[in-house]
Amino acid sequence: MIPDRPQPGPSLREHALTVIRHAITTGELDEERIYSAAGLAKQLGISLSPVREAMMSLVAEGTVEAVPNRGFRLVPVTRDDLEEIIRIRSLLAVPAAEELCRRVGDADASIRDQMRSLRHFATAAITAAEAEDRAGFMTADREFHERLLEYGLGHRAAAISLRLRDQSRVFTHDEDSHKVDLLSARELVEIVDLIEANRPAEVGRLVVRNLYYFKRADA
Repeated sequence: MIPDRPQPGPSLREHALTVIRHAITTGELDEERIYSAAGLAKQLGISLSPVREAMMSLVAEGTVEAVPNRGFRLVPVTRDDLEEIIRIRSLLAVPAAEELCRRVGDADASIRDQMRSLRHFATAAITAAEAEDRAGFMTADREFHERLLEYGLGHRAAAISLRLRDQSRVFTHDEDSHKVDLLSARELVEIVDLIEANRPAEVGRLVVRNLYYFKRADA
């Protein structure tokens, strides 16, 4: 048997994208400020070239806008914008979860590996949340939702949902963040449990609730 090839690690650009996306989502970067690539690289502790490449990718995605001769500025996102984003993501995530329930019921051969993958990232989210590692939690949560969409509906649906997620902001107070992260992480495990139990109606409702993580402080 030919052994699996080792998977390459993330490139410097991909690492920069991950760090910057987390900083945007959690509010570490301010919508009111204009950031130079050099200043952002220093603030985040990343090399300049990958930061510049990452910011141009975010411009193409619509998360950031370029300010000529000055740098980059976040595209503002209001609570109303966030509500729209969550509703659109729900239109994708609920059918994806329901499709996985159907495949569990049909004993699809590949579903077991996919469930193991989802549970892995759900567990990683809990571990990070318990350790108050917000970057780790955000990474695991993003990976979970990417795979939920990819396994249920395909790559295009996952790409659309992730782009919307990356344009989101977390409207929570700092003192609430640990509690909200842990609650959300536990919901990921419950989502996997409900899929494996083939309970589509319940998992659909929980998926929507979980997407409202970004507005949990308003609930």
